Amino acid sequence: MAWFLAMEGPANKAVLYQLQESVNVQQIAEEMASAATLDRAVPVPAVLANNRQQVTVYVRPAAWGVWTFYQLSEEERKALASASNPLVEALTQAARQAQARPQS
Repeated sequence: MAWFLAMEGPANKAVLYQLQESVNVQQIAEEMASAATLDRAVPVPAVLANNRQQVTVYVRPAAWGVWTFYQLSEEERKALASASNPLVEALTQAARQAQARPQS
């Protein structure tokens, strides 16, 4: 299952990136939380959707209203790609997954 980073900013502009397989999601999340208060960019290893090229995207977390990390299977990713607002669909999917997990 692949990891994704979804971000939504002013004027409901949404961006969705698939992360490279080697990414430490916890580390990136911590860096983004820290960078948000300092208004600095965080390097995020991503994969371009069109040609599967591995790139580094520099994200300024302070410029985005909300961001989230989530995992999707290939089938879920294809369904999400056809959605009208990727971030809303990603958050809906994450909520469904959280509800399906047993509470400990």
